[in-house]
Amino acid sequence: MSQRTTLQTLTALVLLRAGPQDLPFSTGLMGAAIAATAIINLPIIQRFTPDTSALLQITLLAGYNLAFLAIALALTGKTPRLIQSATALFGADALISLVGLPVLLLMGRPDEASALGALAFLGLLVWNIAVVNHIFRAALEWATPLSLGLTLGYIFGGSAFVRMAAGL
Repeated sequence: MSQRTTLQTLTALVLLRAGPQDLPFSTGLMGAAIAATAIINLPIIQRFTPDTSALLQITLLAGYNLAFLAIALALTGKTPRLIQSATALFGADALISLVGLPVLLLMGRPDEASALGALAFLGLLVWNIAVVNHIFRAALEWATPLSLGLTLGYIFGGSAFVRMAAGL
């Protein structure tokens, strides 16, 4: 699959028109998606938590995300889907973060934002939840209520884990 086709598939994924199964099984692509997410999120993390190492936070979150996904797939007997599902999660995060980067950098901290900035942040959060739920639902073959519960645990658990582990 060419880079253009992969980017088109990831774009379709964040628009809920493709699933993780539509991505190639490639550890290199998964690594590239993880790296892209890290690079795109670095300025946001540096701006909003300047007292803690951004690299530490990114490493903790990437580890959490991979472990959470691996455990969920292992518990459901779908471990062979790990590479494509991880590529989908990290690739989608990179695209959503790329779209949200200007919004987040311009609006400031969510707790100090204007009403418009807060609404934009909420829209990005809802979009992220919808996409992650879409990926989990496809990867695990679960009904929406179950996958939505897992999605919320994944997203908010990741944030809590990083805050706790990084001492924030």
